[in-house]
Amino acid sequence: MKFSESEIQPLWDEVSHIIGDAVIQLHHHGKSFNAEELVGYLTHQLSETQQVKRRVLLGAAINMLKTNRMRN
Repeated sequence: MKFSESEIQPLWDEVSHIIGDAVIQLHHHGKSFNAEELVGYLTHQLSETQQVKRRVLLGAAINMLKTNRMRN
């Protein structure tokens, strides 16, 4: 099954929004916001939600951060 870019883009926008919100929350609480801190914060959010869509988006955000961290 293939998806067009117009179908995928709204999901990536939501993932980006989730990461941005995490950065804001970490900054608000005076914590550093490197990839490791972001992954930890998002993993905690993942453990607290039962909403399937939210879990999928959080998982995508976590995987994106982990993948980028491994490349650098």
